[in-house]
Amino acid sequence: MNVIVLGYGNSFRKDDGVGHRGALAIAEWLRENGHEATTWIGHQLLPEVTLELEGKDLAIFIDASVDQYPDGYNIAEVTSSADIDGLNLHTCTPGWIKHLAAQMGIDMPKMVMVSVSGVDFDFGESLSCICMGRFNKALDGFKKYFTDNFC
Repeated sequence: MNVIVLGYGNSFRKDDGVGHRGALAIAEWLRENGHEATTWIGHQLLPEVTLELEGKDLAIFIDASVDQYPDGYNIAEVTSSADIDGLNLHTCTPGWIKHLAAQMGIDMPKMVMVSVSGVDFDFGESLSCICMGRFNKALDGFKKYFTDNFC
């Protein structure tokens, strides 16, 4: 399977950097299991990301969330969304990217969002202990999700 893993967030704002770390870990696990996996790392999603998804079988997005999920993380299929909440750092959501692709006539792969609940978004380059634990649970949860849905 040809997969792109997109991790985004600000790695200088503690838990907001979990997307970068998560993308690298998921891509490594996919490669170890015989899949072709590339990564895209950024501070935020941009409309140009749409072109990176062409020709892929699966796109996995991973980011920190201020939402506090019961398990500390959430994994969900991305659905198309035209909603834009003004121009801010999170204008380009995975759902908006999917919507944009449809408007451009670009065939998109299946898209999955992995959200990890953060607790500390202050300045710093390391994840909080709580977020690190949630990230590890999310990685295990993703492996099971992937195995159940794509193998």
